[in-house]
Amino acid sequence: MPAKTMIQKGTTYIFPESACMLAIDTKGALVLVEQFRKPRAERTLELPGGVVREGETPQEAAIREFSEETGLNGGKAQFLFTLDLDLSTTLHRTHVFTSKTRDSDAARDAEFQVRRLQINDALRMIQDGTITHAPTVAATLALALDINQGELRGRPIY
Repeated sequence: MPAKTMIQKGTTYIFPESACMLAIDTKGALVLVEQFRKPRAERTLELPGGVVREGETPQEAAIREFSEETGLNGGKAQFLFTLDLDLSTTLHRTHVFTSKTRDSDAARDAEFQVRRLQINDALRMIQDGTITHAPTVAATLALALDINQGELRGRPIY
């Protein structure tokens, strides 16, 4: 773990809005990316995502980031929820979307290593601390709840 950073009381760190995509492939697997995160000094498993650029909607950002990071086409993106990641010291809002992707879309180079996990494997990795990225955890748990209820946001499960 990197050295601790002391935060002066009353300081607020402002981050640009971000968006990420919970994509599900034709076999029902979640499409995640594995990447090295310098602040944690380790590799992480996360939803593909990133900064919402000026003039871009969060939905457009989620689709663009998914394509850049995975080399896949996510298709239509449906809004799931918005997270405020830490209101105690930061303003950092992340918008989470869901989409379907096809295996045949893997024609381009991906920015990161793509990992596909079945929902039960992802849930186990959340429980054992392997997956800790807050939007990934929240989206996976929301998906698990929807599967348990037999639907994904009012639609049949993919």
